[in-house]
Amino acid sequence: MLIACAASLAASAPLRAQATPVPVAPAAPDPALSSPRAAVNAAFDAMSHKQWARVAALSDSAFLAQWRDQQLVYADADQIERENKKKHQKQYGLPKCVQKYFESQESHYSDTFLKGFAGAKSIAQLETLTPEKMFASWLAGGDAVKSNSRTTTRTILGDIPENDYLVHVVYRMTPTPPSTSDDGIERITVRRYNGAWHVVPNDDIRLAGRSYSWQSSK
Repeated sequence: MLIACAASLAASAPLRAQATPVPVAPAAPDPALSSPRAAVNAAFDAMSHKQWARVAALSDSAFLAQWRDQQLVYADADQIERENKKKHQKQYGLPKCVQKYFESQESHYSDTFLKGFAGAKSIAQLETLTPEKMFASWLAGGDAVKSNSRTTTRTILGDIPENDYLVHVVYRMTPTPPSTSDDGIERITVRRYNGAWHVVPNDDIRLAGRSYSWQSSK
C-alpha cells in the first residue's frame, strides 16, 4: 500500500509542477518617459527616423484626445460645405448629366481632408482610430506632401519647471525654418501624469514632414 501511494505521488508531482503559474515580471518602464528632457529627446529622435507611431506614443493623451475631436469637426465642416455646393448647383438647374457627375463625387467629398492622413480611405475609418493612431496617421501623411529635403537639427538649451507636473523645454532649430522665431528658439511643454512625462506637441511636431526632412540633435 505504501509503495502504491509513493508511486502515485511521484506520478502526480510533474503535473503539479506544470500547473504552478510562473510569475511574469512587470514590463520595464519606458526610459523615455522618465524626465522632461528624455521625453523631448525621444520625440526628436523618433521624428528624425520618421517613427510616427512612436512620436504619438510619447505625446500627451489629453492633447491627442482634443486634437482628434478637432480633426473630426473639420471633417464634418468639409462635408457640409461640399453638400451645400451640391445643393447650390441643383438650384441653378444644371443638366442631369452634370448633376449625376457631382453625385458620383459625393463619396469622395473628403478627399482633400483625407490626403493629410496616411492610409485613410474615409472619414468613417478615421472615426474608428484612437487619438494616438489618428495622430500617427496625420504625421505619416506629411511624408507625401513635404516640399523639400532640407534638414533641421534641434538642440535642447534648457528647461523651465512650472510645477512638479509641467515643464517647458527650450531648444534651438538649425537652420532656422521659415515661420519660426528669428533665432530659431522654440518651446515645447511636457506634462507628467501617472508618473510618466509626455510631450504636448507644438507646431514643430504637428507639422513634421510637411516642410522638411527632419533630423534632430540632442
